[in-house]
Amino acid sequence: MSEVTLEFLQDLLKDEFPDVTITHFEGAPGSKRGDNYTSVLYRITLKGVRHTDSEEPWEGSIIYKCLPESALLRDAFKSDELFCNEVAFYNKIWPALSNFQKKWPKLKVPFKAIPKCYLAQSDIVVLKDLKQQGFVMPDRRQGLSIEQAYLVLKNLSHFHALSLAMKCHSPEDFYELVNVKDGISEVFFVSENEEYYKDYYREAARNAIEMVEDELQDSEDKDRYIQKFRDFCKEETFFASMIELVTPREPLAVICHGDCWTNNFLFRYADGDIAEMCIVDFQLARYASPALDLIFIMYVCLDRQQREDHLSSLLEYYVEEMHKRLVDMSEEDSIFHSSLNREVLFDMVQEEFKRCGPFGLGLALDMYPIMTCDSAEAPNLYQSNDSEACWKPVWTSNEACARKMTDLVKELVDGGML
Repeated sequence: MSEVTLEFLQDLLKDEFPDVTITHFEGAPGSKRGDNYTSVLYRITLKGVRHTDSEEPWEGSIIYKCLPESALLRDAFKSDELFCNEVAFYNKIWPALSNFQKKWPKLKVPFKAIPKCYLAQSDIVVLKDLKQQGFVMPDRRQGLSIEQAYLVLKNLSHFHALSLAMKCHSPEDFYELVNVKDGISEVFFVSENEEYYKDYYREAARNAIEMVEDELQDSEDKDRYIQKFRDFCKEETFFASMIELVTPREPLAVICHGDCWTNNFLFRYADGDIAEMCIVDFQLARYASPALDLIFIMYVCLDRQQREDHLSSLLEYYVEEMHKRLVDMSEEDSIFHSSLNREVLFDMVQEEFKRCGPFGLGLALDMYPIMTCDSAEAPNLYQSNDSEACWKPVWTSNEACARKMTDLVKELVDGGML
């Protein structure tokens, strides 16, 4: 944060607060240890004077996102590439999608669940501080409630629909958003990373398999589940399988958020009910199947009982909301409008969800320990730490992690997805 000055902050906020002079600022960590991994967040509180008829005190705050100090952590988590992705999203992707939706007068309530970005460059992203507006982050250990999950899926369906509609109506403009030069791109699951991450995923898989073996030690079906899990985690095929699953397949491929875990959804409540939500952190934005975002929600943010009770209705709700959006972004006499069929769309989404099911288990190797660990077990991004231990998979032996991992393995095997 050494480059932050009063002049920098004044220039940053001059358009939004033209009548304010900032006189003081102070930075503090903007997240708890274990709540984020690929970047460091600071909350910068601001004080100043608002020049109206009479000068009056003014206060505000922003979120300042930058690279970890540790070079090893930056390399391990591909932080530089992730920042490039997020910069592309805020500077290019979101403005194009936002402008596209303005063309449709039938779209009475445009998708806008993305925070204002003041600045996005290779090593810094500065965002509006949603905490000022009453937004709160769920507890990563608790995952999402069903009420939260429905609202998340509603907003994701509206976000994904923008891609499908723009790809149909303005294909040249759309594909420009995902070009390799200055668009978004896959950061982790690409062939050139396979050797680099071999040790990382070997250890993550070993930890996960040990947990599942312990959980199933008294189960008659232990060998069936464990063998399927081991086959999925084989070094020779694991990374290639994940690469295949993130590869876009037409016609349903969309610009995905890419990192749909609990901490990237903020909610504002009014009288005990959710009033609105916001989606943050687009470092892992990718052009891929929308099922990858859905699987992140279902398999990472919900537990098995929630899925048993609500999975089908959640998917139906997502498709219903997406279909309504697509209809609103089409002319009634167009081929696109006449070809829109809710049942066909639902079948496509359901087929993609089942095809991509193993992606959820690949995520779980990494994400379940991250979600369930104690803060002390997570790397400290606010300290410079170049020891090799700082970028190994988070290891935790807690009961919640073992139960979640075992439930998912059994669910995927029983469902024929593994």
